[in-house]
Amino acid sequence: MQHHRLAHQLIAQALREGARLRQLVLERCSDSIANAAAIVTEALLAGNKLLIFGNGGSAADAQHVAAELVGRFVAERRPLPAIALTVDTSALTAIANDYGFDQVYARQLRALGRKGDVAIAISTSGRSPNILAAIEAARELGVSVVGLTGAKGSAFAALCDACVVVPSTNTARIQEIHITVGHVICEVVDARVLGHVADSATLADLEAVHVSREVPAAETGAPSHRISSSTKEIDLPTLRTLRERWRTEGRVVVWTNGAFDMLHAGHLASLQAARRLGDVLLVGVNADATVTRAKGEGRPIFPAHERVAMLAALEIVDHVVVFEEPTPVEIITALKPDIHCKGADYAPPNGAPIPEAAVVAAYGGRIEFIPLVPDRSTTSTARRAAATSS
Repeated sequence: MQHHRLAHQLIAQALREGARLRQLVLERCSDSIANAAAIVTEALLAGNKLLIFGNGGSAADAQHVAAELVGRFVAERRPLPAIALTVDTSALTAIANDYGFDQVYARQLRALGRKGDVAIAISTSGRSPNILAAIEAARELGVSVVGLTGAKGSAFAALCDACVVVPSTNTARIQEIHITVGHVICEVVDARVLGHVADSATLADLEAVHVSREVPAAETGAPSHRISSSTKEIDLPTLRTLRERWRTEGRVVVWTNGAFDMLHAGHLASLQAARRLGDVLLVGVNADATVTRAKGEGRPIFPAHERVAMLAALEIVDHVVVFEEPTPVEIITALKPDIHCKGADYAPPNGAPIPEAAVVAAYGGRIEFIPLVPDRSTTSTARRAAATSS
């Protein structure tokens, strides 16, 4: 039993540490991931290739990423040229025997690399001699270098055209982030190759991982309502791009909306129930003017940017979007979520009308009614009274 408890504690510690590190990477490394993704995608779209290498677990990551590109990541698209320099055992052992292990990647890179190609160099420490030698060879050939390293790899990062420096010294956690970054780059490549986004798109457009900014309507062709600094808030043009990708991947998209003017336990319970219904939870938030018109009692207690921030802080919420229309009919028409969630007070036959019901039915979606949380105010009052009288 004691060993069982210890195992649970170690599991919880490792997973929490990994989750915290991912959040830190989100905050600190979005730009560097975007830069790395741009270098890789531009090279592949121009007909050039990737040469990927690392040692130990990083060697496995090199092979993993190469396989995703030569084969298929998620979307069906043409095979892309990526070579892991870690797999040819004859070349590795011959070069190591004749020239030394420091040259196992540099020698291959000089044989295979051409100007315009990209080398992806992976080193958790940033100090591996054979990785540094390969970077030097890449520089001589005019091959761009994308690096993946850890917190101690600042000198390594300076040698690269773009480098993701994971803010950790724990090798296992760094490697977990490295393969995540590799997957994210593959997602960007898929989207670019399939033409789902414009040539100027970055990682922020695809995953909303960059800090949100106010986007002029001229940039997107549609009004933007990104009014907070939350990384989860997203504008409609970007959300439509993501919706297409989720559809390709077969993900179930769940939508719910409301004013969320005073976030309470009932809201949390309904959002948790909605999240359990699918793979992606989108939450629509009424703009201040919409709440005012609906309630007829002046401005909402909390402005929209604060309501968005509160919802975005919930782990169960994937994305938040603000809409100006009195009802969500227009945005639901654009996004076509698989499931639209409403409170049980909207359920037929006696529930409130649902203006968007016909739209959801027309494209083959369904409406789910979420049970309401029982009103405990009477019980709470009775308990307080009993406590006072005793």
